[in-house]
Amino acid sequence: VRNQPRWFSVRGNHDDRALAAALGDEECCSKPKYQWVNALSDDDVTWMSNLPYTITIPKTMLNGNDSRSSSAKKQQDVIIVHAGLIPTIALENQETKTMITIRNLLGNNDGTTTSEVAWAKMWQGPELVIFGHDAKRGLQQEENAIGLDSGCVYGKKLTGVILPEREFVFVDAVSEHCLIKKKKVI
Repeated sequence: VRNQPRWFSVRGNHDDRALAAALGDEECCSKPKYQWVNALSDDDVTWMSNLPYTITIPKTMLNGNDSRSSSAKKQQDVIIVHAGLIPTIALENQETKTMITIRNLLGNNDGTTTSEVAWAKMWQGPELVIFGHDAKRGLQQEENAIGLDSGCVYGKKLTGVILPEREFVFVDAVSEHCLIKKKKVI
């Protein structure tokens, strides 16, 4: 991504941990999964530390004069974020930890019981949010939020979306890079 013109990336939880390891955090440095950071140059660390937590794509950039834009479901600005956003908080007031780790919100489903619900189900827009970080749920297609994490690292699929059409592209994983953690049953 770093050396490709017109390719962009947002910063996520693993980027933050890798940066911590690169900057000498003992807990991160001791984990085998972050040993690769020892090969990073100072320029690599600077580049990674400058990654934005969100990227906003104005709807005018997506729709332009492209004849395919007439098939778009809805004309919306798009926000790209690693994990997600809290629907009741303005983008500029979102906490970093939320943007790189959130999967669920606590929501009242019957007025008395509080249960976890995917934050994307609660996102009302007006922007379309595209995110990852939730392989367990897989592809999520809500009216105003699309979750693209379909478990590629676990040997499943890599998913992309073509905008503004919301056309999905799937590529099979070449291999399994990480085992799915099973919850312990007590």
